[in-house]
Amino acid sequence: MEDGDIRTHHIHIVNRNGTGWSNYISFRDYLNANPEKAMMYDEFKRKSAVRFADDRKRYTASKQEIIGQLLSEANM
Repeated sequence: MEDGDIRTHHIHIVNRNGTGWSNYISFRDYLNANPEKAMMYDEFKRKSAVRFADDRKRYTASKQEIIGQLLSEANM
């Protein structure tokens, strides 16, 4: 990316019907069914994006705990 470019998308590729696929679908469906959790996740991502604006790896790592928590709730 060049200076001034803005990343607008991040694509994940997983095997259909594998564990990764199931997790993405469960996570999506849980957030769609629970708008308050979706807003909480959105707020966390926004703060992490500012905090780790120049470090994609740390941004991604920062989300792992909240994603794990929400995914656990989704699979209850």
